Amino acid sequence: MSKESSFSYSIVIRTLGNTGDKYRKMLDAIINQTIQPVEIIVVIPFGYTIDHTIGSERVCFSQKGMVSQRVVGIEEACGDYLLVLDDDLDFPPDFVEKLYHHIIQNNSDCVLAFGSGKNEAQISGKRSFSFSRFAMRMRGAFTGQYFYSRRKSDYFDTITRTAGHRMYVNHREKPCQTGCFQCFFIKKNKAKGVHFEKEQWLEQGTLSQYAAYDDAVFFYKLFLSGGMISYTTETEYKHLDAGVGRIAKNRLEAKRTRLYAIARNRTIFWNHFIVTSRPGLLTWIAGVYGLGNYALYSIIINLLPRNWPAISALVQGYRDAYRFLRTNK
Repeated sequence: MSKESSFSYSIVIRTLGNTGDKYRKMLDAIINQTIQPVEIIVVIPFGYTIDHTIGSERVCFSQKGMVSQRVVGIEEACGDYLLVLDDDLDFPPDFVEKLYHHIIQNNSDCVLAFGSGKNEAQISGKRSFSFSRFAMRMRGAFTGQYFYSRRKSDYFDTITRTAGHRMYVNHREKPCQTGCFQCFFIKKNKAKGVHFEKEQWLEQGTLSQYAAYDDAVFFYKLFLSGGMISYTTETEYKHLDAGVGRIAKNRLEAKRTRLYAIARNRTIFWNHFIVTSRPGLLTWIAGVYGLGNYALYSIIINLLPRNWPAISALVQGYRDAYRFLRTNK
């Protein structure tokens, strides 16, 4: 028996069942894998139906939510490893094979592949210039999302952790502390050890139609528990971005939802995981910088009267975070 065939893995998919051909394309990619999974678990909310199937999936139902559906899938899986997926991805036939080799060769517990989205392109270090990437870097520097330092800097590290971002391509020097939640390969015992079921607060709140910072919470908890997270640019997938989970009816509603969820969940994330793991004046200064500058940046770019409801949602997000922290001490 070869080394590749001596391990078992489960595929865990969360879906609303309505991504159409993009979901079918992902199912084709699963069928064509050089190493087949022992099971395919599809987690869908109660009352929803799946529009495509290959006939061998095990369908599990849960409450609707990015956290709830992830929790059910991880708990139900039986493989030694999990390939955790959203429902709108495409990847080559040797995708799992390469991810498994990467984990073994690098003594990792979780590996993140290189996706085709703009965030992954920025992290990977690609040097081609574009105005949108430049603007993203400037925004990241102002809000603390993408601070990088070639030398050890507790201040920069704390600011970036506050923003929920700390990823390194060279994980041998510094292990990753975050990742993209739409696709990752992980040891099952490490995934269950995160106890993600305790983080249902991510889906709560008056405008929390999606769980902003679910990825930051999951991977940072994995990092704090001693899990080694690595990132590879040599194994790629495509994010087809079906976008069906975005239920906002217009751009303003989408902006209100996003600003509210980030303000609320980012503040709670900072309090729960940064303040508790690294208490002290430096953490508070970094928190004021990251949270304050994000609010200031969001207000500046939304000064036109038509965008004032978005600013109101941002303020409400900070208020709800404060109320949550007061009642959950």
